[in-house]
Amino acid sequence: MRKALRFFTSRLFWTVLVIVVQFLILVYAVFWASFQAGYMYAFMTLSVVMSFVVFTRNEKPAYKTVWIFLIAVLPILGGVLYVLMANKKLGRFSRKRIGSLLSAVMQNPPESNALPVLEESRPECARISSFVKNVTTLSPWVDTSSEYFRYADSFFMDLLGEIGKAEKFIFIEYFIIGQGYWWDMILRELEERARNGVDVRVIYDDMGSINVLPSNYDRILRQKGIKAIAFNKVRLHINPRMNFRDHRKIFCIDGNICYTGGLNLADEYSNDIIRFGYWKDNAIKIKGAAVWNFTCMFIAMWDALTGEKDDIAAHAPTITVPSDGFVHPFGDNPFDRITVGEDVYMQVISSAKRYVWIMTPYLILDDAMVGTLGIAARSGVDVRILMPHIPDKKSVFEVSRSNYLPLLEAGVRIYEFLPGFLHSKMFLADDQIAVIGTTNMDYRSFYLHFELSVLFYGAGIIKDVKDDFEDTFSMSEEQTVEKCRNVGIFTKIKRYFFCLFSSAL
Repeated sequence: MRKALRFFTSRLFWTVLVIVVQFLILVYAVFWASFQAGYMYAFMTLSVVMSFVVFTRNEKPAYKTVWIFLIAVLPILGGVLYVLMANKKLGRFSRKRIGSLLSAVMQNPPESNALPVLEESRPECARISSFVKNVTTLSPWVDTSSEYFRYADSFFMDLLGEIGKAEKFIFIEYFIIGQGYWWDMILRELEERARNGVDVRVIYDDMGSINVLPSNYDRILRQKGIKAIAFNKVRLHINPRMNFRDHRKIFCIDGNICYTGGLNLADEYSNDIIRFGYWKDNAIKIKGAAVWNFTCMFIAMWDALTGEKDDIAAHAPTITVPSDGFVHPFGDNPFDRITVGEDVYMQVISSAKRYVWIMTPYLILDDAMVGTLGIAARSGVDVRILMPHIPDKKSVFEVSRSNYLPLLEAGVRIYEFLPGFLHSKMFLADDQIAVIGTTNMDYRSFYLHFELSVLFYGAGIIKDVKDDFEDTFSMSEEQTVEKCRNVGIFTKIKRYFFCLFSSAL
């Protein structure tokens, strides 16, 4: 009863309810105008025009297919829906903000001399980093150490210890911040640091935190002496721009230490709240020169959202640490028409000679990614994908499972983590390359979200990542072609339905 009451009084429930009501009113108004006021041919003409627009726009084929299908099935309503719901461009004011976000890094990108060294020692890795640098302006680094956390409580305890040492600034950018045991302790430390003159700033995604934070939480933080802003606040009207979310995780301290990974700042990630069985996740700690890339990403976002103009050079790392391989943090955004996160994943897969192992909570793939995985597997590379067995979103899980069969038939091995939900986003190839970050293997992460990842080449953290993979395989069940084929007709129809619309969501 208490759980139901909490749901029906939640901000998410009322937001969804208001938008659904608006949508039904829109549908009614369009059909009423068509049959009562004689606007049917006008709406049908609009649908024809929008079909041409969809066909000629520079979009993924799967996205085009969904909208052309909808317009063909609903010729009166389809064009109107496309105009109102498929606009992926921002208004002029928002475009200026995004321009500010990009230029903050592009005008004065931090430079390192690591890329020439990488080209000499690991040319196959240098090709990936050259692509990332050319697209994002962010360089790979040496003079950096890394630490891997496979358990949330060890990550939180380490984080709390480092917050207390902060002297200049703490920059936090997270998809979800949830009030509870861990965040309350973190917040007390942040308040203490702010009182001692440390510049504490917080960016949180309003939609990501909608069920775990009040709507005015940014004002609450500002009253505590912490600068704060909610990314892309939820609006109570039909608005396709709400699709754009800030899915990054950055906890940067003095420009010398940064934490990132799959873990958000909420209790469910440490299994203090059980929702989908055992929650498996990870975090990493970067120390040294490569932290500058994270600082640049945060400042660029902060300045874009607030209109401030920070001096990036004043936030450079001030410590020197022994090199542990090459470390290359980079970001991705939905407005540059280059899917950096997906492209890096595909390059890692294509460069693998012996094996490539993948952890991802979702498996919603386009044809290019399916083809890349299949080519690698058919070439004799040991391609394995670890997925959750207990989903957090059932419809998304059905779409993910609908991708199992073509991958299995190509020789890709797929495992489901039996104890619960697997939220880590990692790639590991040939004991030489690892990618750890926030980017899921789905349409939203590749095309609609602000994301980040970290490339590691020849670093000690790679062994910790491999140990985590091997332990997780031992707790997982391998999927088979026979099992995927032997599903009921209703399950197949459900998967086809969800799969059809997955690229438009």
